[in-house]
Formats: sequence, structure tokens, C-alpha cells
Amino acid sequence: MRFPIKPSYYEAESAIGYVLRLLKRNGISIESRVLNKRMLTSIIKGRPTKNELLDHLIPTIRTLTLLKINCWAHTRLLTPQVCPDCVNQYGYFKAQWQNPFLRHCIIHECALLSECPHCNAPLQFTINLLNGCCTSPMCGLRLTHMPLNELLKSQEQVHDAYLIAKAIVGDSNIRTNYPPKEITSTLLNQAADILNNPDSARVFLNDMAKRLPTNVPLNIEFHKIEMIVQNLLFEWGSLSTLYDMYNSEYTRSNDTMTQLWLEAQTASSIIGITFKQIALLVEVGFIKADSKKALRVDTRLEISGVYTFLAKFRHKKDYNPLIEQHRLMALHNICITDVLIAAKNNSLSITYKPSSDLMHSIHVLPEAFDTFCKLHTQLIRDKTMSVANSAEVTGIPKVELMRLINTGKLTPVYINGSDSKRIYKNGTLKLAKTQNKQLSLDI
Repeated sequence: MRFPIKPSYYEAESAIGYVLRLLKRNGISIESRVLNKRMLTSIIKGRPTKNELLDHLIPTIRTLTLLKINCWAHTRLLTPQVCPDCVNQYGYFKAQWQNPFLRHCIIHECALLSECPHCNAPLQFTINLLNGCCTSPMCGLRLTHMPLNELLKSQEQVHDAYLIAKAIVGDSNIRTNYPPKEITSTLLNQAADILNNPDSARVFLNDMAKRLPTNVPLNIEFHKIEMIVQNLLFEWGSLSTLYDMYNSEYTRSNDTMTQLWLEAQTASSIIGITFKQIALLVEVGFIKADSKKALRVDTRLEISGVYTFLAKFRHKKDYNPLIEQHRLMALHNICITDVLIAAKNNSLSITYKPSSDLMHSIHVLPEAFDTFCKLHTQLIRDKTMSVANSAEVTGIPKVELMRLINTGKLTPVYINGSDSKRIYKNGTLKLAKTQNKQLSLDI
């Protein structure tokens, strides 16, 4: 690989832009004759090609932006966007055009083109790009000046549009190394309109609501929008609409429920229960995990089983939301998992009406629920032992048992009407076995 002509690079020039100009100056019309796909990809990403001659010529890679989106490891576009006026005037590809948060030319106040305005084909990093022409072999027409979208004039505005665009294409839970090619300028323009136009925002939310069956609460679908709203950097015209997304009436799907895969931490937030309770729901089979390993916050879970089960219990007038019983639940150390298991075992009558989370969606009869709580407490009492009794059975001093509890290696149980911690009998049995103790417990 020899290049008789080695042009000096411009201060604002990108690495891939310089290489394309280098090939053009040396009379090469098709870059694939010199660069293989791996080398071309490395140059676009700003990485060494492992070709010493070429790497020595490529300009130093510079930071393009200080903005970040958590789902991307690198903020660098792998697809070109250009200002046709700059290309015609200066003849090189600027480094800042690979900044995903820059969507207009600050010199000519026009949009940066990522698609041909004539054939709509996405532009490619080819030598013909430096000629100011469409890179599609089926078109090849000159790129024309296009007006900028005022809604995408600042980097903060583009950042926010990316977040909505990701929700539109449905990849909000997918982490990518680079901004995805699927998010085009057209999609960003659509996202910006949703953020700025309340009517467009309402249509967008209604389209999301249509995806879910009627027996699934909207927060399953809208949780990603809640997260987006929390991370917006610009004051948009649709903010009030997005904040009040649950206060509108939406058309819902009546189709059979599809699977709902979410990360464990997200599932915990949506269902409205703790991570520990999520683990319990996995153990009893209400939720499926995609791994047999210990549950982590990023473990993928399929949670539709919870809603499929609850959909069997139609709402009745005399039943009240579980949230109204939260003090009683706290007093008797009862959680959502206990309620679901009791309903599954037909020991508690419940009804279901989709709402913001399970505490608002599950309904119970107040008097019957009070009785259930008392029986549940008694059942737990029968299955536990005091710390003093556990120490006597296992031979482990109370101080050591308390240390195990405080370090999280032993789970304590709190009983209504008792100030002392208790330990499950099966936990005591396991501890006794570690001390080579032989005992018989009725468990």
C-alpha cells in the first residue's frame, strides 16, 4: 500500500474523511480496492487499522462531545451525515459530523444530510461522498441544501430526541456500543415533534398503549417513558402531556398477552415490590428468569405470568385496593408475594383492576384480609423460633446469631406483637447441621 500523494489534513477533518480524500487524491475511485471492510470500520470508529503506513497518516482522534447516553459505550456515528454546502466549498469531511448530537451545520444553518433527498437512500462512507453526491450507485445525484429543523438545533435537543427515538423503535432495554443505524434523521425529526407537540405526544402514547392487552397495567409500557422524562435536558412543549400520561383514556389491545421481558431492577420498579420479593416470585414460579444463576439487578425476567394469573380475578364492587391495607400489611410483615401465594392457594379472595402497580391493582375484602393477616402471622410464628431457642438448639451463641443476621447471612423474621427477632425453623436446622447437631424439628 503506497500513496505517492500525501495531502496535509485539515484541523477539523475526521479520520475517515482524510482517508477517503487520500484515496481520491491518488486516483483511487473505489475504496474497497485498497481498504477491506475491517480496516474501513476501524477507521470510522477511530481505531488503528494495524497497517503502520495508514495509521501513521491518519489524524489524531478527538473527543466529539461531552454528552452521553447510558445505553451507548461510544458517542460516535458509524454512518455519515454531511453538509452539502461545506463539501462543495471545502472538499473534506469534518470530524464533528460524526457527533451524534450535532444535526445541523453551524456555518450554513442547514440540516446535515444522512439520507439522499432525492432517493432517500442512506449515505455511505465512499469516495463519492466527497464529490457531494449521493453514494447510492442507483442514484448518484448531487446532494442539495436542506433547511434545518429548529427542534434539533442544540445538542441537548438532539440528545432528548434520541431517547424518544429509541422508544419508538422499541430498543430501550438494549445496550449498543455505538448509536444504532436504525435511528435516522427522519426518526429524530419524528421524535422531536413528539417532544414538542402535545397532540403528537398523545398519539404516540396511544400507539404504545395499543400494544398491551387490557389486563396489563399501562406502566409496563409507559415505564420507559417515565425514565426518559427524568433524563430530558431541554424544556419541551409536550412535557406536561408526558408527565400526565396516566390521566388520559387510551385504546387498549384485546390480544392474548405477549411475553414481557424486563431487567429485574426495572421489573421491581414496575410491579412496585422490592428486589427480594422479586426473587421470591421467581422461586414460586410467578416470574421466569433467563438464567439459573443467582438473581442480579440486570437479570432478564419474564413477568407476564403475574398478570396472566391476576387476569383470572375479575373486579368486584365491594373489594378495596390493597394499598389501603398497607399499614396492616406492614404490621403483620406481609408482602405482595404472600398475597399472590395465598390467592393461588385459594386462602385469600382477591380481584384485579389494572392500575399503576400491584398495590393499586389488587383488591381485597377488608374484613377477610384482616383475618388473613392474623392467620398469616400465626402461621409464621409456628414456623419460627426465637433467637434464644435457636441458640440453644444449634449451640451457636446469640451474639454470633445476631452477627449472622446483621451481616445478611441469616434472614430474620419479625412477628406482630413481639420486639424480638425470630429465625425460621428450617434455617435453624441448617445451622444445627453445620454444628454436627442431631435434632428433630416438626417442619
